[in-house]
Amino acid sequence: MLDSILLRTFIAVADHGSVTRASGVLHLTQSAVSAQVKRLEEQAGCRVFERTTRSLALTRKGAILLSYARSIMTLQEQAVLRMGASRKPATTLRLGCSEGFAGEWLYAALAGFRQSRPDIHVEVTGDISTTLARQVELGALDLVVGAFCDAQMQGETLWIEPMVWAYAEKSLLDPELPVPFAFLSEPCPYREAALASLQRHGTNWQVVLTAHSARAVVEAACAGLAVTVLTPSAMPPELRPIPAGGFLPDLPPAHFAIRFIESRATEPLRELVQLIREACFRWRGAAAAR
Repeated sequence: MLDSILLRTFIAVADHGSVTRASGVLHLTQSAVSAQVKRLEEQAGCRVFERTTRSLALTRKGAILLSYARSIMTLQEQAVLRMGASRKPATTLRLGCSEGFAGEWLYAALAGFRQSRPDIHVEVTGDISTTLARQVELGALDLVVGAFCDAQMQGETLWIEPMVWAYAEKSLLDPELPVPFAFLSEPCPYREAALASLQRHGTNWQVVLTAHSARAVVEAACAGLAVTVLTPSAMPPELRPIPAGGFLPDLPPAHFAIRFIESRATEPLRELVQLIREACFRWRGAAAAR
């Protein structure tokens, strides 16, 4: 193990080409500098300088050691700076993301924000959008991005999609039996909108699966167990839309939005909102072009 104090002295002597000049920079006596160089040579097991009465030059192994010594000192300085920064209280932004909403475009935006603002910690919570919106109102979250079926809710709509009934591409529904449905657990905006439409329409139906995961709902639909409610952008190829207006009623559109309390918005929060907004518009533009 090479002593970092000795390495620092070694670098100073090598840079200044003289024990005398290095001692002035290090605020040590010449004998102390010479002693530290000698101890380093003992630790390294080789001579690092060729000494004459008039000059001081690095040996071949000394030149190799100098490169490593500089790297070691640089890493130590970076570690000290990083640890010092980590002791400072970082600002935390609490982002809620509704179940099934987050995609690569959103995570890429958050990764970009993390790189550009290392002083800001973003903590993401996934849940149903209705629950997350209430947490924003209560101050438990700073913002929420997700799908809402109530257009009257405060917030900025990013885009609007129709909601559709989705069922397995290769399965058929038995017209003699109640239509089976799979939904996320309450309070899910898709579930609430679908049930309200079904009750007005008078369809013979039953809920066969209530899940806490959007993936579980989609897998149930893909397997032919149940019909569910999705938007076209979230529908996998294993599912097909069932046209509304026949035995199933029309559905309201889904509003994908950013929601936060304007009066509480800090500058970092506004930066994050703008980054999410721009990332969403790029993603939607790329999807439309395909």
